[in-house]
Amino acid sequence: MNKFNFTTINGRKLYEIPDDVCQSLLSKGNTALAQCYPNASEGFAVAVLTANGNVYTGASYKSETYTLTMHSEAVALAHAAQHGDKEIIAITGPNCHICKQLIWESSLNSGIEIIVIMKDRGKNIH
Repeated sequence: MNKFNFTTINGRKLYEIPDDVCQSLLSKGNTALAQCYPNASEGFAVAVLTANGNVYTGASYKSETYTLTMHSEAVALAHAAQHGDKEIIAITGPNCHICKQLIWESSLNSGIEIIVIMKDRGKNIH
């Protein structure tokens, strides 16, 4: 059951996410920085929100060769999928171009416009 209201535009769902939920996601993403590997707070972290209201975090997992490094967005999206929660409605950012591609593909597959939530000059934007 969806916890958030949405509108349908051109056959795709666009969810309304209240400011307090946006702030909570940003906070959880920042907290997840402590889980970066191999060194806490040396990397990137995000939080994703699902239509059910569940939040999953992901922290980057650095490889010495960089080719095997896992980006926090991929970790968080996989974390949600592993729990059977595949209707992602929002993710914190900013995101690199590789991760933007992954988010876009996830959006295409789900039929949901995934909202990227960030802070700009102290205000939540999405």
